[in-house]
Amino acid sequence: GCGTLGMFHFNTDVVVSPHGRTPAVATGAKRAAPGKLVFSYQGDGDLAAIGMAEIMHAANRGENFTVIFINNSTYGMTGGQMAPTTLVGQKATTAPLGRNPAETGYPMKMCEILSQLEAPKYIARFALDCPANILKAKKGIRKAFGMQMAGKGFTFVELLSNCPTNWGMPALECMDWMRENTMKVFPLGVFRDGDE
Repeated sequence: GCGTLGMFHFNTDVVVSPHGRTPAVATGAKRAAPGKLVFSYQGDGDLAAIGMAEIMHAANRGENFTVIFINNSTYGMTGGQMAPTTLVGQKATTAPLGRNPAETGYPMKMCEILSQLEAPKYIARFALDCPANILKAKKGIRKAFGMQMAGKGFTFVELLSNCPTNWGMPALECMDWMRENTMKVFPLGVFRDGDE
């Protein structure tokens, strides 16, 4: 026979979503539990390629959650293919001669793109290349989380990272390469601060 339909409750601290769909899932999680800290952790291929529509619309609606965006300019988990953030001339498995903007466009700068929207409250980019910058990143993440918990709206923190395996260089060389290349294309800073 037919039973009664009961409420389901999930006691979990992590939800895994399909690739690119994390902002949609985070929207649902935060709306269902507005008092909880909700954040997404997304790579550049996930967020700036397959998930571009989701991130743009969540940011444009001012959804009250935080996005932690890892930019290592490659599809690091699937073999080193060219990502939306791959630098001009940077090699990838799908761009063995280096990214050619005449064929594949230019690196997408997500902080700058999202800063054009009215609703986001905090947008910042930090680098994970040295202890001093890591401490700045930590402070930025705390600020984003604090603004979210105060109900201020959408917060976005981009973290420039490296990928020694797919970049084909030792970790220490990656740090120098980031400073000489990545950080020139993706300048560090706070692009929007709704507390100011």
